[in-house]
Amino acid sequence: MTRVTVAWDIFDQQGERWDEWLGDGWETSPCFLVLAEDAEGAANALHTARTRLMQVNELGEEVDLETADPSLYTPNYVSDVYITAVGPIVSVDTKGELPKAMADGMLRILLDELTGVGISAHVTAPPDGWINGSELWRPPG
Repeated sequence: MTRVTVAWDIFDQQGERWDEWLGDGWETSPCFLVLAEDAEGAANALHTARTRLMQVNELGEEVDLETADPSLYTPNYVSDVYITAVGPIVSVDTKGELPKAMADGMLRILLDELTGVGISAHVTAPPDGWINGSELWRPPG
């Protein structure tokens, strides 16, 4: 049975919570580390998720970027997948602002992509300095 869990404090590990008057969110651009026995399968799932992560707006909705409301913020960039000693990582540039709805939408996509290919995993925040010693992952083929 496929089981995907998420660190309860994944975004708190990566940034400070917004002041209450700003709403619910964090001052961060999120990164996602996937811990899985099948690191290659997890990397492939992250690779597939990249396009979808770009399409999550500030309300947590997955939108078509060609027809989406331009007043609703979507990420500027999603990195390639990197392989580290502990697992694959992808980072998302949200200009340092991550509304909770957007964060939840991104997690839904990651869970969907991992479970869709039968990868059991734990999704968490990478350690500081994760880029050191990491390698760019290339999809097979």
